[in-house]
Amino acid sequence: MTETALRTRTNSVAYALMLLCFMVLAERSLRYGFYELFFCGLAIAALAIAGIAVTMIRRHRQLQTRSHLLILVLMAITILQAIAREPSLAFYWLYPLLMAAFLLLRVHQAGALCTVGLLLSLVAAWNLPAQEQLALAGTALLLGAGAGWFARHYHASARYVDTLTIVDPETGAYNERSLNETLSREISRSEATGHPLSLALLSIDHREELTGVHGEEAMSGLSAAISRSLRTTIRAGDSHYHLGDGRFVLLLPFTPEEGLRVIAERVRRLLGESRWPTVESITASIGCTTRSPGENSVESLRERCEQALREAQKRGQDQVWHLGGSGHSMSSTNRERISSRSNGSSISTSD
Repeated sequence: MTETALRTRTNSVAYALMLLCFMVLAERSLRYGFYELFFCGLAIAALAIAGIAVTMIRRHRQLQTRSHLLILVLMAITILQAIAREPSLAFYWLYPLLMAAFLLLRVHQAGALCTVGLLLSLVAAWNLPAQEQLALAGTALLLGAGAGWFARHYHASARYVDTLTIVDPETGAYNERSLNETLSREISRSEATGHPLSLALLSIDHREELTGVHGEEAMSGLSAAISRSLRTTIRAGDSHYHLGDGRFVLLLPFTPEEGLRVIAERVRRLLGESRWPTVESITASIGCTTRSPGENSVESLRERCEQALREAQKRGQDQVWHLGGSGHSMSSTNRERISSRSNGSSISTSD
């Protein structure tokens, strides 16, 4: 379950409980002749229904929507009106709002709303005896403090749940689900701003043979070590993802083809020259591509990276191969040779 799904479920339940609570209060008020409280209860119940609708409509953007704050403010205003009319009866209506606010809003927003609501409620109930006001205020403060403590743990747990869904536990790198979501956003940003976007797919050479010799557990440790090395090598703003089986993706926003070649070659050299746990030394092949103007498909970019990686492996492994949308390609091997080919011709240069 993702953080968004968890928050959608929690918000729906909170609004549903408020709907039930105030429908019962409205029915009791009508039965005993408190007609003004009856209409206030109906108004809050209608706002709870609106909250459920907003939660379902905005279920993929729970953290970005501001409608919850607006709905709770309107509920608080309605409750204040009810308290002003019947302080001894309607002051208790504040309690469900205190609990729901900490679930539906960020902690600081809920704290501010509940503090202001409690103060205004005490002002609205000014004609009650001082002892009763203190008892009501103390109860509300204790309830609010308990709700705030619970909310802090809930929000932390919700963020942890989301982290589990986007981070690979084996390596600490982001996983493939996160790659697809982030790549889609970066493609949209690249299209809107005109800035370049590049992608590199890295694969450990001879992984099956290494697994046969050293075991799967050793290869998991190797992947984790490579992930740590990549995290310290890539630039701020870049990100890396683990696809399993010793394959990593580097997502490089604002990086043109020339910069991609340099970064990929630096990563290849780093992996080949470093010493790793158990296996001592490894080599890696890297397939690269850069987004072409007008290209908006995640699948297209990833497939071209796969093609570039297969080409690098086909040509002897331990090298970088770039494949552009126009068919332009470039490889650099561990023998310091760079080959560029375009339109069927090739040019070789040496460092």
